[in-house]
Amino acid sequence: MWHRGSPEALPDVREIEAQDRLAAMYDECAPRVYAYALRHCGSADADDVVAETFAVAWRRIDVVPEPAIGWLIVTARNVVAGRRRADRKHLDLARLAAESTHHNEPAAEEVAVRRRALLDALESLSEREREALLLTAWDGLDHAAAAAVAGCSTRAFRARLMRARARLTANLTEIRLPERNRA
Repeated sequence: MWHRGSPEALPDVREIEAQDRLAAMYDECAPRVYAYALRHCGSADADDVVAETFAVAWRRIDVVPEPAIGWLIVTARNVVAGRRRADRKHLDLARLAAESTHHNEPAAEEVAVRRRALLDALESLSEREREALLLTAWDGLDHAAAAAVAGCSTRAFRARLMRARARLTANLTEIRLPERNRA
């Protein structure tokens, strides 16, 4: 008894023809595409450009004209241009990252002085005021949750927090901090 398999089991005639066409196109044109890639991007990337070019040809096999060499060279040119754009973008991002890190990072001495000033200013607050600031700033609690931890109403906690912020700001402005260098 003859059993008919699923359509996915047997390759389509068009797919076989497309595979044969791509193989013939590769055998005939790959050396010329490689030579083009070698001239335009060097030996380190030429193999990748050829591979990407023929991957595009496979995806678009139905629009590749005969003879295919002109279409393949244009595709290789586009692949090279895309790689150059990507390389430039990576270099620009790396440069921006290096510049922003260099200019925005305070010196270690400045960090130490600012940290000491903040700790001194926090120390000058009452225990309740310090707790209000730390529950919201460091522990990330909202006013209702922080009030529950502090054992007071939300309204009383907000007033305590407002006083604490005002005193902390006043204490920090009394301490002369070094100016940040701007380049």
